[in-house]
Amino acid sequence: MSKPPFLEAELMRKLERLTIASKGRVRGTLQGKRRSRLLGSSLEFADFRPYAPGDDIRRIDWNVYGRTGKAFIRQYWDEQELTVRLYVDESRSMRFGEIGGPNKLACALRLAACVGYSALSGEDLVSAHSFADRMTATLPPIRGKGSAGRLFEYFERRLEDNSEDRIGSDDLSDAFLQPGALPRKPGQSWLFTDGLYGSGLEQTLNAFASARQHLVFVQLLSPDELAPSLSGELKLIDSESGAAKEVAIGRGVMAAYYAVLREHTESIRQLCAERGFAYLLVDTSVPVADTAVRALLSEGLLM
Repeated sequence: MSKPPFLEAELMRKLERLTIASKGRVRGTLQGKRRSRLLGSSLEFADFRPYAPGDDIRRIDWNVYGRTGKAFIRQYWDEQELTVRLYVDESRSMRFGEIGGPNKLACALRLAACVGYSALSGEDLVSAHSFADRMTATLPPIRGKGSAGRLFEYFERRLEDNSEDRIGSDDLSDAFLQPGALPRKPGQSWLFTDGLYGSGLEQTLNAFASARQHLVFVQLLSPDELAPSLSGELKLIDSESGAAKEVAIGRGVMAAYYAVLREHTESIRQLCAERGFAYLLVDTSVPVADTAVRALLSEGLLM
């Protein structure tokens, strides 16, 4: 029996018609479909400037010369590629989800695949990275829709990797403050995580800003985290550290939980807004296709 495709054909057709929204013009290294701040040789007109000795006379606008008697050079926007980097949190808490249903990691990987496929279809450069307390796996940069198979294979391997040797960390910055963890060249990065860290969120966002990345922070939470149905005497186990705690859950405890959760997600949203980053909260019970097409479109992350 053949393995089902990582992304459905209908979803892929929709993604092919979308492009990754970039913040302003993009300065890349190779020719692509996006305008950079540089002037170059695309077909999109930018401006005129006076002719100077040494300029290519083929770029003179002779119609303007005929009207004014002065020589002006036509300038065009340089079209270059966008570099898109996908970072997926594969810490133990990301494997938490509904019993028998998809967990947060599965949702994150498929959503990252959607973003990556849309970028490849738009001739952008794409790389993928997985992390826990450190960077655990990397897919080197690829380009072109024909490379989508490599991207899907990478994410499938990460989903099937059930290694239990990952060291738990309560500090998100542990992975991103290591040498070489973040790119040297500017671009757009997507961070897929549940954001359930006790510290390191602000340091991580600062690191992305220092690396000249426009970050899209995608926080994924399961229905059991957004609206847990818990009551009575329970033993709660930390999925990262394995520490257990017995608690009596009543209305007061649940009210406090919702308040803390709301404060935590809003703090991430605010930290992102202060740095000009995008933020999206994802309910993993919503089909990935709906999140990829509707939510990302409505938030202006795809267009």
